[in-house]
Parts: sequence; structure tokens; C-alpha cells
Amino acid sequence: MQQDIPEYRKIFGATHNSASGATQPLDEHVLKLKIRKDYDVYFPFAAKPRAGQIVQMACDWHLGLDKYSPIQGQQKGMDIDLAIRKAMTEFMTYQPRQFDDGKDAEDYQEIKNHIPQMVHHAVQGLQEYYNGCELEGEFQRWLEVDGIDVPTMLFLDFAGDGKQLDLKCSFPTRNPPRKDGTRTWRIPKPKTEPTRQQVMQQAVYWKATGYTPGLLFVTADGYNICTQENCQALSYENLEGAYQEVVSRWRIIQNLLKAANGSWKNLFGLVYPDFQQISQWHGPEILKIAKHEWS
Repeated sequence: MQQDIPEYRKIFGATHNSASGATQPLDEHVLKLKIRKDYDVYFPFAAKPRAGQIVQMACDWHLGLDKYSPIQGQQKGMDIDLAIRKAMTEFMTYQPRQFDDGKDAEDYQEIKNHIPQMVHHAVQGLQEYYNGCELEGEFQRWLEVDGIDVPTMLFLDFAGDGKQLDLKCSFPTRNPPRKDGTRTWRIPKPKTEPTRQQVMQQAVYWKATGYTPGLLFVTADGYNICTQENCQALSYENLEGAYQEVVSRWRIIQNLLKAANGSWKNLFGLVYPDFQQISQWHGPEILKIAKHEWS
């Protein structure tokens, strides 16, 4: 990373951009900057995204990509069943949310039954896509963008042979409760089309590395790999359009930070909050901070 960080950026702790930051609502983006810099807290996690991390963790251990370094490269991995056991032990430390009437706790109890099968599907997908070539795991990469005065930080899940693959997990969803109060769950089929946010993320990765984009969709039912060959959304034309949209959003954020003139009060005054969404996504503690900052 070569760019010097402007002073106005340092005031708000906005020292780099990310693909995910470009797809956040503006009020959430500003709030995230504030709580990290001045409250030293983070948005609360949920069982489903944590489980997605756990699936990748098991894959990394099995494929020798944990604690990956470009200098050392891919290492000898461990037996897949051992990798799954280690990952499941890590998942057991997760503490479900307490502000959603038990929904996250219920998700957690159901999801852990399906992680082992999802790991197997993910590994099968990776082996199919990369066909034995040496793999790169996650490590910090940077992209500098004309007209944007901070660099963009990114982490690719998997790369190799001039192409990258991002792991996207979907977990069981609830069926309505029965008359006796019990519930069944539905295991989804792997997705065949990326969301707009996923295309935007792929566009940033493509611009940063030149690697051909790909998405590995995994559920307990199986896996599906989306590439330019079978998914029009990942064509170079669509990726270029998505990338320009990302850069436009980064520019809007940059202009807001400049217009705030070093004042958090000014910055919050430039963005309208959606308290209902903040409460639903992040719970009462974050909502309390949000209302205080927007007061």
C-alpha cells in the first residue's frame, strides 16, 4: 500500500475502503466507523455468517491454507474429518444473539447439524474448479483507485491458476411451526445466480487481481459453481458496470467525509438514519449508540 492517508480520513478512522463498505447503507457505514473508532465495539455477529466462516475454516485446514502466506504457499493439509471436528469445536464457542426472541439460537442449533456435509460439498467444488493446481488462501491485498484517496483492502477466499473463487454458504430455513409447536427446516438448493452485491464484490476482486471471477454456492444439498461460462451476471461487461457503481459509492462516502469538515456531528447530520433497520440488524445496544449519535 503506497497511498498516504489524508488527515480528514484519519479523524473518522476511514483509512481504507472495502467492497462490502460500498454495498452498505450510508447510515450503517457511518455508524460502523463511529462505533469502531470511539466505542471500540463491532456490530454483533449472527449464527449464519459465523457458520459460513466455519465452513471455510474447515476447508482451509484440510487444504493447507490456514494462516496462508504468499511466501510459504499452500501447505500440507489435515484429514477432512479432523478439520471438521476442529471447526465444529470453534463453532461451539459462538454465543447466539439475545435480542431476536431466540431466532439466532434456534438457527445455531439447526445449522451445526449441517456444517460437516457442507464442508464436504465445498471441498468437492474447490477440487472440481481448480483440478489439482496449487491454491492461494486468504491474505491481505490492496487496490488503488483513481480519484479515491485511500486504498481498498480485500481478501480473496481462494485463488489459483489465474482464477479466484468466493465461498457463499446458504443454510436451512424455517418452515412454519406445526400445531404442536414443533418445527421442520428446509434445506435450500445451491444458488445459480449471484446477488448484485456479490457481483459488485467480484468486480472489485477482478480489478484488483485480474483473476477470472467465480462463486462457489454451497448448501447441505450440494454445490454450484457460477462463472462467466454459465452466468451472464459475471460477464466482463457486467463486472465493469458493477465496478463503476462501487467506485461511485466510494466517491459519495469520500465526499461526505470531506463535507463533515472533521466533525462527527456534521457527518451524522449528513446521513438520515433508519433506526428500525439498525435495531433489527444490530440490536438494542447499537441502537442506543445510534440514537445518541443522531440526537
